[in-house]
Amino acid sequence: MGYDVEALLQGLASPEAGDRLKAAYDLEAALQEELEQGRADWADLVAAVLPALIAGLGDSHKGVQVHTGNCVEFLSYQSPEVLPALREALRGADRWQAWGAALVGARMGLWCEEMGPALRDAMGAADRDVRWAAAGFCLQLGRKYTEAVDTVRAALASENPLARKMAAYCLGAMGQYAQVEADLAARLDDPERDVRRAVILGIDKLPQVSGAVQERVRAMRSDSDAYVRRTAAAVAAKFGGIA
Repeated sequence: MGYDVEALLQGLASPEAGDRLKAAYDLEAALQEELEQGRADWADLVAAVLPALIAGLGDSHKGVQVHTGNCVEFLSYQSPEVLPALREALRGADRWQAWGAALVGARMGLWCEEMGPALRDAMGAADRDVRWAAAGFCLQLGRKYTEAVDTVRAALASENPLARKMAAYCLGAMGQYAQVEADLAARLDDPERDVRRAVILGIDKLPQVSGAVQERVRAMRSDSDAYVRRTAAAVAAKFGGIA
């Protein structure tokens, strides 16, 4: 074994982000090396590194989070101990760590009931990249799991306007395989102008829009906000018929 497990674990526990990043990167490479060398018994190694890797899913440095997530995903194929630990992280009070765990599960195409709250919370994150990643995962998972569509529906009813806005965009794309028109129409009167605009744009993505909803979009050409009015006018013009 051409690496020192204890040294890598110390690196992952370092207060310096650069040290943690290097340790996570090196551990990912070491696990790949173990696989290439034909390691068959992973139990001891998983027991040694899994707690630190699960903790790393909540690291404030995105690079550490990504590389520890890669390690967790890799080890999930080697040991039955990994997925239960991942679900425990999803249930935890640290919502950033829960997002890191959801990211791993989503990349693997998995779903469990704990995934929903983690992805819903992430859709309202202040970090734009996190919001879009969470929405993208929900869109992908929604093709296979109706629970993912329900998660986005729940985000559309969130108290967080960022989550509602992202959910509106996501539901519009989900309209290719799910019935979401009624959910979007119910938020056309959202108090936040950015959410109203996102709902209109979500409706614009639907393969079919009922006459009643078309009329509601047309009516929004008189919205109190000029930004929303312009969006409604542009989308209503695509419907044709009565101007």
